[in-house]
Amino acid sequence: MWITYRYGWWEYEWLSYSASLSSTFSTKPDAKNPTASGKNMKSGYGLNADVSARVSSSAPSGHITGAQNVVAYFPEFHYGEYWRLLERKNTGYSSTFAFQMNPYSTYGRPVHFSPVWYPNGRYATYVEVLDAWTPAGMLQINLTDTLTVRGSLYDDWHIRPVK
Repeated sequence: MWITYRYGWWEYEWLSYSASLSSTFSTKPDAKNPTASGKNMKSGYGLNADVSARVSSSAPSGHITGAQNVVAYFPEFHYGEYWRLLERKNTGYSSTFAFQMNPYSTYGRPVHFSPVWYPNGRYATYVEVLDAWTPAGMLQINLTDTLTVRGSLYDDWHIRPVK
């Protein structure tokens, strides 16, 4: 295609390519949770998140980026009032992410604490994997993973008289 302008002409060439973003997301009770079992935990304890993202493309490597950010949303905040930016563990076209260190964690762990008042049932965490850029725009994936809440950390407390 030839286009002539007042100050010269340019030749444009169409370069076709494809790009895709795939990702996995999993939550689990924190290892310091004394009564957790599998995907079951009591409210008030911490949970961990692991996200992996992979960008595949037929484009030249300088034209695309890997996923750069993951944002997590939680049911106690109705998936909108509060969110957490996950920490990127490695960069490139294959990236991994996890919660950042929680300053309120007694053990200095990368956790999110479910509220003690959270009712029994499904605790679904929602994440957006985003900022994987191509010349045509941003690639993004939304994922959800669930844990089951049964009881609260108060069930693990026992107070008795000193003998």
